[in-house]
Amino acid sequence: MSAFSWPAYPTNDLEFESLMAAIDAALAAEGVKPFQRSMHVGFKFWEAFKWGGNVFPDKRLADEPGFQGDILMAKSHRWYEQMYGEKMKSDMAYGFAPARLGNAIWRVRAGVTFGAVSLFVDRNLANRGRTFVSGQQGPASFNILCAVEDLPQGLADRLSETTLREHMKFHILMHEALQWRDQLPRTELVQLAHADYDESTSALLGGRYVQARWGAEQSIEKMLKGLLTAGGTEYPTQGARGHNLERLAKLLNEHHGITLNGALLRSAGCSPAVRYAEEVCTESQAISANHAVLGVLDELRRSTEVAALIEISTISAAGR
Repeated sequence: MSAFSWPAYPTNDLEFESLMAAIDAALAAEGVKPFQRSMHVGFKFWEAFKWGGNVFPDKRLADEPGFQGDILMAKSHRWYEQMYGEKMKSDMAYGFAPARLGNAIWRVRAGVTFGAVSLFVDRNLANRGRTFVSGQQGPASFNILCAVEDLPQGLADRLSETTLREHMKFHILMHEALQWRDQLPRTELVQLAHADYDESTSALLGGRYVQARWGAEQSIEKMLKGLLTAGGTEYPTQGARGHNLERLAKLLNEHHGITLNGALLRSAGCSPAVRYAEEVCTESQAISANHAVLGVLDELRRSTEVAALIEISTISAAGR
């Protein structure tokens, strides 16, 4: 996927309108939803102009003259508000993941946050934390149990201290992994990996364990192949070797120094026989495979080698 290009910063309203229409079309083609696009417009400004500035500037700057720096970004946010209205109020989330609480699996939201947010856990679901606060009231905060969709107060009251601690660990892992995934360059393979994980989550919540496990395997497979492609490394595409996560991980290690946890890969790995119900797949296997995706994303997020590989490939794409 080629980098977005534009001849020069706009100098008037007409040129700005043309720029924003082109950026919006590019983001739509990449599968970015309307409510997410204002968070991605900065990437396009950087690709086109090597723009740098505040991603969330003071809204009042949109009324200032000029079309550079924070003023450009403020005007882009206003443009999106004018273009999409209520659609901008959609559920702003990096994604969703399944979590077991009690004897059921629940959908957990990885919500978009701005600035520093202190996470805490409280069985009282009425205590959501502080969303919009002044400096005198303290930092923003959020009760992570409120990210569990449709969680009843009765179940929340009965969760043990051990369960609460484990869910806090899971929430942080999920949020950081899905946030990092959302910030990756949107190549075709990365977008497919994104969709496969989302399908794994939806299938698991719907009790379709075969599809959930296969979607998890495909998500990791395409993410690893996307990184290999970014690094210019060939990989097998046919037969069992083309779906072997440990083989793909070995190529990443040999050619790019990226190391991944073999246990996570084995937890997510499965043969195409699973897809055709030729192998039994349980709920436990499906959720383990789904959570293995988050674990792999977290390892990739923490890897300096991955960061360098992405930076090089992004710069290379921008130069084409």
